[in-house]
Amino acid sequence: DNPSQNETNANETNADNSAQNDSEPVAEKPKEETFGLNETAVFDNIKVTAVDLDETKGESYNTADDGKTFVGVKFEIENVSEETQSISTMLLFTPYADDIKCDESFFGESAFGDDSLGGELSPGKKMVGWYAVEIPEDWQKLELEVKSDWLSDNKAKFVFEK
Repeated sequence: DNPSQNETNANETNADNSAQNDSEPVAEKPKEETFGLNETAVFDNIKVTAVDLDETKGESYNTADDGKTFVGVKFEIENVSEETQSISTMLLFTPYADDIKCDESFFGESAFGDDSLGGELSPGKKMVGWYAVEIPEDWQKLELEVKSDWLSDNKAKFVFEK
């Protein structure tokens, strides 16, 4: 049996299915679930929620290149562990625009405001900020793979469609 799509624990693996009487062994692999706006991925150490999605060309000196736009996702990250967590979008987030890998845009993030994601997060505390990419104006789908720890294989995929 496959886990239901409504489960939100991104750390679960297929180990729960090991009691099945299948004749073929089930390969263990990291579990990846898909989330959207206002949905929360729950890891052992952090909760990650996408709370807003916006698009802008920027303004004054801080503009997207011709034919491109800044797309920003505002996230709330909560430390649900007993230890301080280091949050680094460069290590924990991998963006794809229409299935093509792209990069985080610090200019794009500043176009959405001064709230950035990153730094030390004490137990029980939250941080809220923007993660942005600069992608073609005709984008259709933005995917952000988010890991709870840069060494972890467990990830949640946030998917946003234009």
